[in-house]
Amino acid sequence: MDINKNILSVMKEKNMDTETLSKLTKLNKNTINDILDGKIEPLASDMLKIANALSTDIAKLLYQKQFEEKKAIKTSKNERVRVKRRDNFKYESLAPYYTGKHIEPFALEVYKTDSPDLSQHEGEEFHYVLNGKIKIVVNGEEFILENGDSMYFDSSLPHSVTSLTDKSRVIAAIYNPGSMIHSTKSRKMRDLIQAAKLLDKKNIVLISPDDTSLGAANKAIEENIVTNVYLVGSKEKIDLMCKNTLIHKNRYVFEYVENMDDNYEMECAKKGVEIIRKKKAQMIMKGKINTANFIKAILDKKDGISTKRRLSLVSIFELPNLNRLIFLTDAGINPELFPGDDINASIDIIKNAIDVAKSLGVAKPRVALLDANEMPSNKIPTTIYEKEISQMDWKDASVYGPLSYDLALYEDAVKKKGIKNNPVAGKADILVVPHIEGGNFLYKAWVMTMGAEVANIVLGAKAPIILTSRSDSDLTKFLTICSSAIYSDYIESK
Repeated sequence: MDINKNILSVMKEKNMDTETLSKLTKLNKNTINDILDGKIEPLASDMLKIANALSTDIAKLLYQKQFEEKKAIKTSKNERVRVKRRDNFKYESLAPYYTGKHIEPFALEVYKTDSPDLSQHEGEEFHYVLNGKIKIVVNGEEFILENGDSMYFDSSLPHSVTSLTDKSRVIAAIYNPGSMIHSTKSRKMRDLIQAAKLLDKKNIVLISPDDTSLGAANKAIEENIVTNVYLVGSKEKIDLMCKNTLIHKNRYVFEYVENMDDNYEMECAKKGVEIIRKKKAQMIMKGKINTANFIKAILDKKDGISTKRRLSLVSIFELPNLNRLIFLTDAGINPELFPGDDINASIDIIKNAIDVAKSLGVAKPRVALLDANEMPSNKIPTTIYEKEISQMDWKDASVYGPLSYDLALYEDAVKKKGIKNNPVAGKADILVVPHIEGGNFLYKAWVMTMGAEVANIVLGAKAPIILTSRSDSDLTKFLTICSSAIYSDYIESK
């Protein structure tokens, strides 16, 4: 992919020079020059920043084609993109520039191997042999294909492909009806998916898996966001709870814990945290385990993965008529921003949200401390504390409060109110609520009434924490994993 050339092309379209791009993205000018010269590939978080600065989407920077619902695109033989998927295959994408496609057509070189990988995923596959001789095994049944032979099969059945000659040449088409990029109607969320696909694949450790949590992890495997999932629990419980979703067995690492009754959940959580400590996985995900036990193992002073910051939930939204992601905190973990009137307790919550926003492409986040109105009053103590916080030195963000909801998000409201020279009013990226009730009301109103799409990350540990519930949509779960993968990549690069 000629990412550097595509960025340069868009810069030319927008009449933007390197210095301006550096200023808007907050990326070092030398880093920008290295990206544009093709010396380094940008991080996913940097790609999101560049896309934001150029008012375009990730697809435009990757393929010089913005995402469109209906289109026709020719690919010449010189435009094919080499895609490395597995050791005994070499893939060339035959339609690399058609973003959001349901069908992936490949020119495929298959090599001989004694232990072909077993695959299983939603959809269907078609293979046509150009030359050589291959063996396809579907659900235990063997098929031998020679020159001119073809085969079509349901890829939800376990299957493998290997060459019986040293090398075979195959045309393959893989159909995925559930492509998640088609499930989102939001441009910014689509960018998150595209950015996550650019990453070196991550591993997830899943504590006490069930069908719901493993189903979300499976989707991340199928969309090439995740390589392996560590499944932590007893063999009996995993087999029972995941009987419908254990479909990628060559991509699971089983970490068995004997069923120890009262101590079982804690032992599972401890083993999962240990996998993160050993850096075998980059994200930790809650399955069917009590949240208190899950969090207790994460925060354990001796063997946990705490960063000494408070844990907080950051919810990521794309709202109608706002051409930016909105980050809401905290709608699910901390009951209040200032427990016991402690101003310092709020700092971690704000910093966590700033870190997430920066990882997802916001160069210098604008943080609004929400309250009933913009006038500090002793009758509403939180407004006094918010004013004090906004007067602190925030080097990597603009923080202001108190601000009412309308003045935080909408420039028309700011103009009508006559507010001038406020760095946050009408432009907020991050909304910080004083109490969990307010955050919970906003969250549910946006999701359930407005139909807004959302991803959720819990911060404060050495790896992003993924808490999904049965009520979350498949898209919410998938976007949460995408966002967590990008954030994980961001903290690894620091």
